[in-house]
Amino acid sequence: MARNYFLAMAIAGAFAGIAGAIDILGWQFRLATGDVQTSTIGFTGIAVALLGRNTAIGTGLAALLFGALLTGTSTRNLDPTIFQPELASNLTLLIQGLVILFVGLDFVVLWLLARMRGQRVVTTA
Repeated sequence: MARNYFLAMAIAGAFAGIAGAIDILGWQFRLATGDVQTSTIGFTGIAVALLGRNTAIGTGLAALLFGALLTGTSTRNLDPTIFQPELASNLTLLIQGLVILFVGLDFVVLWLLARMRGQRVVTTA
C-alpha cells in the first residue's frame, strides 16, 4: 500500500516537473522573465496547499484561485488610466496574504474555542 502511494507521488512529481520545465522554458525554449516571478513559485505552492488543506480537489480549486489572481492582476490586463500597473503585483500579494490569514485564522479560532471549553482540539487537516 505504501509502495503504491510512493509510486503515484513519484509519477505525479515527474509529470509536474516536465510540465513546469515546459512552462518556464516556453514552447520556443525561451524564458519569459516578465510573466512569472520564478522566485515566488515555491511560496505560492505552499500557500495553495495550505488553502486546499492538502486535498486534491481543494488544492486544484486553490490553484485556480491563485492563478486567476495572478492573471487578473497582470499588467497586460489592467487599464493604466484606472489602475497603476506598478501596483498590480502588490495587489496580488495583498489578496493572497489576506486569504492565507483568514484560512489560518480558522485553526486559531477552533483552538481558542476548545481551550475555553477545556477540550482537546482535533483537526482533520
